[in-house]
Amino acid sequence: MIFPLIHHLHYSWAGWPSEGAFPLEPPSAFFDALAAAWRADGLEMVSREWTPRQVQMTFKAAPEVSPVFLAGRAKGRLQHALRQTGTPCAFSRKVAVRSLGDNRSPEVQGYLRRQSVRADLLDERYRATLQAAAYEDAALDLAAPAETNIGRYWFNLHLVAVTAGRYRIGAEDFLGKVREGIFAWAEETGCRLKAFAPMPDHVHVAARGLPERAPLELAQALWKSLNRAAGCCLMGENVYAGTFSEYGLGAVKKTDLIHPWHKGRGVWRVDLIHPRGKPVGVFDSGFRPPRVYPVGEGGEEKR
Repeated sequence: MIFPLIHHLHYSWAGWPSEGAFPLEPPSAFFDALAAAWRADGLEMVSREWTPRQVQMTFKAAPEVSPVFLAGRAKGRLQHALRQTGTPCAFSRKVAVRSLGDNRSPEVQGYLRRQSVRADLLDERYRATLQAAAYEDAALDLAAPAETNIGRYWFNLHLVAVTAGRYRIGAEDFLGKVREGIFAWAEETGCRLKAFAPMPDHVHVAARGLPERAPLELAQALWKSLNRAAGCCLMGENVYAGTFSEYGLGAVKKTDLIHPWHKGRGVWRVDLIHPRGKPVGVFDSGFRPPRVYPVGEGGEEKR
């Protein structure tokens, strides 16, 4: 079944030159022309950071867009546009794509843990049943990327499926079928389940998706799997998909080249700024495992 997906999907893309350095940042008109092409791909660039050694852009994406598709179109169209202006630049095959959201990973995971606790339920036995049906994989680190031969991907999704007509899932056997449907969905799609929390009329799922799969595809697969497990049209057409990671949408402020570690090769970093304006850490956005270092009140790194 095809249905419109309620979505909030953002990704950060980072690319590097295969050798040398990028040319000076093109004028705004250059990106205005690119914007039309990206819109046709289901992408909207909302911010960019251009330096001689790294280009980083944040995109709002349509639900049909997978992280792998985004990576190819971001780099391909940018490289082609530079060539058309007479400033060709060879990009490295390696890219980094990270899902972003209004809420960070700890907030999403904490939200799922608190669902049954905070719910307005009169029957405490039913609350205990919901808590028993919930699941969390403490060993799964969503901050670790999926490695491919062309880059690293951090693709975390928060999915919410709502029952048809807000039907109340009251029986324990139905809750068991919901669990069965979620586990079957993860196996069929290759997603890694971080957590799920069933509620009386909806279910929350947090998972790491395969970067080749689009959020719409994963949401529809979840809807089908839940209904198949229930043996009826338990879930309605109201499904939500949102991206998240350990970094929020407002985190990226600036980039700098710093040299003291990583075998002297230099590491590109992105300073993370707390909503109140205080620096909270440094994200290593290079093609290496990401690391966050705490910083002092004056902005100095503590390692």
